Amino acid sequence: MALNDFKNIKKGTSSTEKSMERLIVFFEKYLPDFSTSHTLNGKMSEEDLSEELYEYLTCKAMNFSVPFAFKPEKKQKVKKGHARRVDFGIFYVQDNQMNLFYTLEAKKLPTGKGDREKEYVVGNYGGIARFKNEQHGLDNDGGLIAQNGIIAYVHENTFEHWHTQINNWIVEAGWGEQEQLEKEYFKTIGKLQSNHVRISGNNLFLDHFWVKI
Repeated sequence: MALNDFKNIKKGTSSTEKSMERLIVFFEKYLPDFSTSHTLNGKMSEEDLSEELYEYLTCKAMNFSVPFAFKPEKKQKVKKGHARRVDFGIFYVQDNQMNLFYTLEAKKLPTGKGDREKEYVVGNYGGIARFKNEQHGLDNDGGLIAQNGIIAYVHENTFEHWHTQINNWIVEAGWGEQEQLEKEYFKTIGKLQSNHVRISGNNLFLDHFWVKI
């Protein structure tokens, strides 16, 4: 399947927006088969699951001639403080050049107990928090990428359970209801979205992809 078969892109759409739309369609098309195509289980660590996902996405992009490249543990260039690594940096490849245009953080649900229980949202390794704090979601020049994503490996409870739980944690963090996750659909995978405000005041849009393990 060629890239152009994925979706009709609206006229006037920028090249970055086109790449973003194609990436989202790519995820929605191939993530539903991730769990069944690999031998996965809930005992695997988040890192091991991400390694399997990297291999899976890379093979799909190569097999179907989709110009995306995935870099695990992509270092984020920050202007101040300690540089973090986001689980996946995603590049659009064209004319022998690679443009980092999307970052994807991975979380296993549940993330852990005690201080790590709310890690999808807050904490030292907080998924959403790191995007809000501008530690994640940065291009190669340290500029802010407006749209990024989080993928969750769900091995306990339902999508509905985690939707309610995570939104409760967001309210408890004092971020307000406007930053809660909005369900797009729950099928083989879950697809949600959320809008946030970064510490600089810039808007942040997050795609949430949930896969069952």
